[in-house]
Amino acid sequence: MIERLRGQLVEKDAEGVVVDVGGVGYRALAPASTIRVLPAVGEECGVYTRMVVREDAMLLFGFASRDERAAFDALVSVSKIGPKLAVAALSTLSPPEISEAVGRNDVLKLATVPGLGKKTAERVVLELRGTDLAAFGFGSLVETVESAGGSGNGSAPAGPFMEAREALTGLGYSLEEAEAALREVPRDEGVTVEGYVREALRRIGSRR
Repeated sequence: MIERLRGQLVEKDAEGVVVDVGGVGYRALAPASTIRVLPAVGEECGVYTRMVVREDAMLLFGFASRDERAAFDALVSVSKIGPKLAVAALSTLSPPEISEAVGRNDVLKLATVPGLGKKTAERVVLELRGTDLAAFGFGSLVETVESAGGSGNGSAPAGPFMEAREALTGLGYSLEEAEAALREVPRDEGVTVEGYVREALRRIGSRR
């Protein structure tokens, strides 16, 4: 099994990379996050890999970090999640964001992945919350979220935050804009949904 490649980056496109290792070019499909951080074509690079063997093909996937590969392994363990959809998820969300979304049952966040859909996002939460994500190498954040009942930093209850985010998106703000504003709101344990929305709207208004 090919675990890692190190060599000259000879090709890089929207779907993946080709790494020349000792005169042999290995094609690896990769998430956008990996492609963005790899060096320019012609320079030396290293990628962590995972090989997926199917009846009709042998596919190699490349990742910039062990965390990305661990998140990929966790995602493909979910029923109805294939390797290409897992790559799409990692192109949209970072491993900590995926872990956080699973930990706080954030189906809306996971459903922002193109091709995932709400039902599959619900399946991701259901199956990964019942799994020891530490075995995949990135479970510590989920444990923090579950033990704190919050958003991953132990200081904000997930319920009010998510309800406020839903209210803001219902008002027409994008998920990204709503989350950016809400994350700036001081997160006291006693904060209410109304408080989150009021403070977030004030911050959004000050930017316009």
